[in-house]
Amino acid sequence: MSDIDHRKTAVLDRRTVSLAGAQRIIDAALARAEELDCLVSVVVLDAGGNVSALARRDGVTATVTTVALHKATTALTLRQATDEFVAAVRTNEVLVTSLSSQPGFALIAGGVPLVANGDVVGAVGVSGARNGKDLDIARAGAGALDR
Repeated sequence: MSDIDHRKTAVLDRRTVSLAGAQRIIDAALARAEELDCLVSVVVLDAGGNVSALARRDGVTATVTTVALHKATTALTLRQATDEFVAAVRTNEVLVTSLSSQPGFALIAGGVPLVANGDVVGAVGVSGARNGKDLDIARAGAGALDR
């Protein structure tokens, strides 16, 4: 079974992460979180911004899950990893302030777009770890796509 779902509608031909792909991403991210001994939430969005899969390790609060969702939403919307975007716009205080005040945005590391054959097919967001480990865990999850 492919990690990418190809859907044809009257309006568009959309490639998106499949449920099987989203579950593989969750499994890989949680495995990495366990290796790093981190309590995290992991959220996978499809290309349309819908939650495809969500998981959290025991003991993670709802707020952490919300931040993971916001990181995934930001990566999907910007079509770029959240840490890379922040680094690129860091000196533009007006832009950073404006974007960070938008509902559902999180301009902090841990959001990564899911790319297949050059297309953004979804995003993964991770929250709850410290010292850059959210990004490491999100990348581990994203790396599981069609591996």
